[in-house]
This record gives sequence, C-alpha cells and structure tokens, in this order.
Amino acid sequence: MNKLWLLLAFFFVNPAFAQSFVLENVFLPDFEARQLIPVSVEVENGVFKQVVPAEQAIRHSDVRNGRGQVIMPAFIDMHSHSMGNSSLDRSDYQYIGIRGTANAMLYAGVHGWLDLYSVEKDILGYRNAKHHEARSEAQVFAAGPCFTVPTGHCDFGDTRLISTPDEAVNELRDLAQHEPDVAKIVYDTAGRAPTVDIATLTAFLNEARRLGIKSVVHVGSWSDLRTATELGADAVTHLPWTPMPNDIPALMQAQQTAFIPTVSVINEVLLLHEPTPEALAESVLAIPMTDALVKQKLLDDYPVTTEHPRMYEWLAGLKDDNILDNRREAITKLNAAGVHILVGSDAGNLAVYQGIGFHREMYFLQENGMSPWDILHAATHSAYDFLELEWGISVGQPAHFTLHNPAIVEDVSHSTEVSTIYLHGREVQREPLLDFAKPSFFQYMKLFFGFEV
Repeated sequence: MNKLWLLLAFFFVNPAFAQSFVLENVFLPDFEARQLIPVSVEVENGVFKQVVPAEQAIRHSDVRNGRGQVIMPAFIDMHSHSMGNSSLDRSDYQYIGIRGTANAMLYAGVHGWLDLYSVEKDILGYRNAKHHEARSEAQVFAAGPCFTVPTGHCDFGDTRLISTPDEAVNELRDLAQHEPDVAKIVYDTAGRAPTVDIATLTAFLNEARRLGIKSVVHVGSWSDLRTATELGADAVTHLPWTPMPNDIPALMQAQQTAFIPTVSVINEVLLLHEPTPEALAESVLAIPMTDALVKQKLLDDYPVTTEHPRMYEWLAGLKDDNILDNRREAITKLNAAGVHILVGSDAGNLAVYQGIGFHREMYFLQENGMSPWDILHAATHSAYDFLELEWGISVGQPAHFTLHNPAIVEDVSHSTEVSTIYLHGREVQREPLLDFAKPSFFQYMKLFFGFEV
C-alpha cells in the first residue's frame, strides 16, 4: 500500500511525466537547409522518444493530429527582468513577480527566459526550486545581481557594487557559490551615471572565464561594445543608437561574442510615437495577446502624443537623429557577418511587456533585416548553445515545443498566433496562467506582503 501511495504522489507532483502520445502531421524546421520537413514525433515520460519521417507510421493508443502546423523548438527570451510591466511615465506598474513572469512567458509560448537582474536571493531561489517541472510555467535562467559601481546603472538597492578589480573578483567568487547561469556587469560610458573602469571590467571578465561562468556586458555605445568584445565578453547587450563603426561586425565574429540587441526597447515606442493608422496596426497594441497579458491602464498610455510632452519631444529627437536607419544597418551587417544574435526583449521597459515582448523583439529583428529563419534559429538553438542546454526536437530532449502556422518561416509576426504549447510533453492549458500573469487583487496582495515572489 505504501508503494502505491508513493507512485500516486509521484504522478501528482510530477505531471510532466504522466503522458505518452504520438503527434503526426507536423513540420519540423530544418534550419540548415531552411525548409520544413514533414515528421511524426513520439513523446514519452516528458521527452521525445522518436522523431521520424511522416511516411513512417508509429503505432500508439494516443495519436494526435498536428494539422500541418510547424513544431517549433522551445523559445527562450535571453534578456528580461522578472518584475512586470511599466506605464509610459513609470508612474504605474503592473507588478507580477517571478511566478507571474513564468506564467506570462509560457502563456505567450516562451518556454524559458534569462533574467539579467532581479533580487538575487529571490530569483536564484526560484530557479533552484524548479517549479516548471511540477506545474505549467516557463523555466527561469538567472544572472542574479547586476555588477555595477555605486550610483551606476542598475544600482537600485539589491545588487553587487564593485569599484576595483579586487572587489570584482571577490564579489564574483562569492556569487559563484550560488551557480548563476550567467554573470552580468554594466560598462556604459555613454550615460550620465558612473561605470566601472577598464581594469575592473577586465578583472571581472577574466574571473568569470576562470570560474566557467558566461559573462554578459550591458553597454551604452559602440566604443563600450568594442572594449567588452576585445576583453573577451561572452555576450554584450543593447543596440547603440549611433552609426556602427565598420570594424565591429568582424571583431565580434572573430571573438565569437554573442549579441543581445534588445531592439524593441526603443523601436516599439518609436512606432507608437504619433503613429499612422498603419503603424498602429503593426504595433504591440494590435495584438490580442497584449490585451490578454497587460492591464488596460498601461495600454491607454499609447500612442505617444503631445499629451506626453517630455516623452514626445525625446522620441521626436531620436527620429531626427535617424536612429532607426542606424539600427537597421547595424543589425543587417552584424547578421551578415555571422555574429551570433540572440533574442532578448528586456521586458519591463516602455511598451515592452513580459511574454509578448519576446515576439515583438523577433518582429523588430525582422524589420531590421534578419530573415525569419535566422531569427527563429536565434530564438531557439542559439539560446540553447549559449546557455549550454540540451533542448530541441530530438530523441531524449525534453518535449518543450509550440505549434505554429507554417507562415511563421516567411513572416515571424505570425509567432503571436501560437495555437498550442507543450511543456514536458503535456499540453498547456493557457487560461489558468493568467491568474498569475495578470493577477487579481488577491494575488497582488500575496506579492505585496511577500507571500510570493
């Protein structure tokens, strides 16, 4: 009898491993050949057991029809912050916490995200709990803190402050005990806030390499990006606004430095600056998923008009500086040079919302010259490579995937129309995820009083 109860407990606590089925009539993306391959897949105990050509029948008691859709490997958002969504003037905030972010991501068809700065104890503790294995939510990968100088960018009270090479080494060694997935440092000479000096940045990157921790450097200019790349950063994040120097693509490709541009952070709000009807129809406001995940009060801030004078004038100035042309040229050249571009939304910023922001980042990368095939590969296998994950649609890998209209390989804007989501081989019921992704007053109170993070 005790063994029976243990077996029942296993299935209740681990619903991921309780299903076995065959999914046929689906198309698998072959990113190297850039074509869709008709296949059938068998899932058992939460992993892929078989992936076979469509003409090869698999006998099973549970055969499901994929209706000619694309079976897409799990998406990962490679730059987010597990907090929530901001209003235009930052006077209001839709705080959803880490669990809310995990639910918002999965509702949007994103199976994982890299948190690049949250409260260290909370985010690393949540990651270690591995809630996604027992319930339907996306998996968090985490840097933990952000390394910066006092009063520097991201010094908001819960981070690691460093001003010297010795401090950088000591703080990073201390963090290493908690096994962060990456380590993030700010090197931004373009802003008004102070930043670490080159000696401290060098010590940080060298120590991260010695410890076997991937490094991500927040940069503010092409000069910052060049320095971080030359010093051996594994990745740099943020796309500068000025014209890109000609040497940057070859340098990044030679150093194998990955790039997380977070294009949508500026491009989305520029699209909503005094928009034409056509621009509005292309914006985040026109996507049903946005209404599902974001409270209406935040969406009512847009479009940006003269009713928001400071933001209006700032965005007008960016347009006058032709930053959209600068960014398009940079992304096009970096991609053509073979630089590893990763898809990261930096959700929590203006008009970039948790979950939906990932899809908007893919959209803007397409608008800036990347092909759908390159973007979809960046959003899946390139992310797995960077995080050293054994994910993907192959035998023995976890059965995390989504089903999409085949048009997605021609136009990534179709990604928001995701029809079906599987996590650990179980089909996800999306509506319950909104209890945390778009929380009610009761859930807000749990977050407010610290009963949940």
